[in-house]
Amino acid sequence: MIGIIGALDEEVALICEQLAECTTLSKARYEFHQGRLGQQPVTVVKCGVGKVNAAICTQILIDMFQCKRIIFGGVAGGLLKGLAQGDVVVSSHVVQFDIDLTAFGRRRGELADIERLIPADPDMIQAATEAFDRVTEASDAPPTMMVGTIVSGDRFISDPDTIKWLQREFGAACTEMEGGSVGYTCTINEIPFVVMRVISDSAGKHAQKEFDAFLSQSSEMLCNLITETVIRL
Repeated sequence: MIGIIGALDEEVALICEQLAECTTLSKARYEFHQGRLGQQPVTVVKCGVGKVNAAICTQILIDMFQCKRIIFGGVAGGLLKGLAQGDVVVSSHVVQFDIDLTAFGRRRGELADIERLIPADPDMIQAATEAFDRVTEASDAPPTMMVGTIVSGDRFISDPDTIKWLQREFGAACTEMEGGSVGYTCTINEIPFVVMRVISDSAGKHAQKEFDAFLSQSSEMLCNLITETVIRL
């Protein structure tokens, strides 16, 4: 069983429409949709915004639905000038940038029991990048895809100083609000994971307007990427 998580309705709706033999179960106010994508059994859930929601849903997928791999898909704010709206970032690593134990001699984002930058699963990274190539092969002007560090925190980033700090402190490609906690939860459970993000905004002063305008447009790309990735696992 593969678990698929998105934070928003738009990020999971089209995937749920693709499910064969779909059944829905509720747990802790979340709705989990079980079915098949191709020949692969999957469970899809909208977790809601933020790291706590994402961690809860990840643990339920592992414990209740016996998921052996986890995919998180959604939109994110780009942190690099070369990334434009519609481009894709696949996680090489994830980190929770708002964890601060510097008073105890640790670096920002570092916990005592785990690596600061949590690595995604290499086979799932490869499946995601191959899926991107397949999804965009017929496009005359395909978006850019990169594999890089995704930073997560319970903040919507829209100020230049924080953008600069995230770039320099973590070498981050994009910022969002869930992936780091998914990676942490998967890692302590020894479950492979990958995070895939479509760039929705520049994480600058116009980020909110860009995010709202692009959200519905990104859903088809996310659905195609995730479906093609699942087929390859």
